Amino acid sequence: MSEAVFVNLALTVRVLIVGGFLFFLPRVTRVGLLFGAYVGESSAEGDAARRLLRSWYRGCVILTVLSLMVGYGISLAGRPLAGNYTGTAVLLLGALGLYLRTYSRARALAPPEAAQQATKAAASLYVGEPRGAGLAKFALGFSIIAAVATFAYATVSYQAMTDRSFVAIMFVPGLNLVLSPTVALLALFTVNAKRSIRAGSGGGSVEAQDAFRATMVNLMSWTALLFCTFMTVLSVQIVRLGLSENASLGAWVLWTAALFLLFLIFIVGNMVRILKGYGQGGARLEQAAADAALTDGIADNTRWVWGLFYVDRDDPSIMVEKRFGFGYTLNYGNRTAVLFVVAFLVLSISVAAFVLIGATR
Repeated sequence: MSEAVFVNLALTVRVLIVGGFLFFLPRVTRVGLLFGAYVGESSAEGDAARRLLRSWYRGCVILTVLSLMVGYGISLAGRPLAGNYTGTAVLLLGALGLYLRTYSRARALAPPEAAQQATKAAASLYVGEPRGAGLAKFALGFSIIAAVATFAYATVSYQAMTDRSFVAIMFVPGLNLVLSPTVALLALFTVNAKRSIRAGSGGGSVEAQDAFRATMVNLMSWTALLFCTFMTVLSVQIVRLGLSENASLGAWVLWTAALFLLFLIFIVGNMVRILKGYGQGGARLEQAAADAALTDGIADNTRWVWGLFYVDRDDPSIMVEKRFGFGYTLNYGNRTAVLFVVAFLVLSISVAAFVLIGATR
């Protein structure tokens, strides 16, 4: 298989997965939410909302086709990698523009009573301790120990190498050190993520969200564990190659590709399973109570920036349910959440600087 064919195949798979996800997402959003805006349960199912949905679907199809055409066109001009990146950028940037345009139109559909309802708070019903905390804690501990140990092993081992690139040796351990603990910590935050309950729905709304939240915690924890294991094994093999303990990666190239493919199948497969079986925020599980109105944070348009970023300094929650998307997002009005973002950026910059400075020595 030539490089151009392989790169174009990767572009096709990526664009179809992302484009399909964007197309499918509005169908599993909680009733009352429309493209990041709370418009009320009745407005979300009215004629104007249906027109917005049709416009979104058309936009997703157009963006998918356009990104593939751009990518293939640049590839045929002799630059397949540039075509891959450009095609992906067209899809992502175009989707962001389409979302913001649709969000502004959705906000205009919210009637006055929706804003009044959003200021109300429904009492949380006690249904037991949050599930998934044990696995999330284990994933965090495992990720920190394995990632730090691997990074240290690669750093020390490089001193015995004479003709290897420092970046080539340290890139994978550095990526593992940044991403694996981050995903595991987000899973731990999600254990106590805020629930957005429908007023007057009894326990149905709470139970639906608890089931969704527990499933998301397990998915994120296993993602951290599997990703850390994969990156740790790959890092060790790269170091052994640098030390000439392995003549070449040989069969490890195929094994690595196969394991990474299985990892992607695990992630995508579980995302589809959760969205189809649970819906975002447990939307499919709370269908019997969907006529009741959403309350508090997720229903309050004044607390959201572009329907994507939740900011409420009076809310102690670190994580809240996304309005448009999959899973949970940070409360950027919470000090712990802001500290987490700062720590992530500092760690990322520090690891990148360490690798780049080491490469110049």
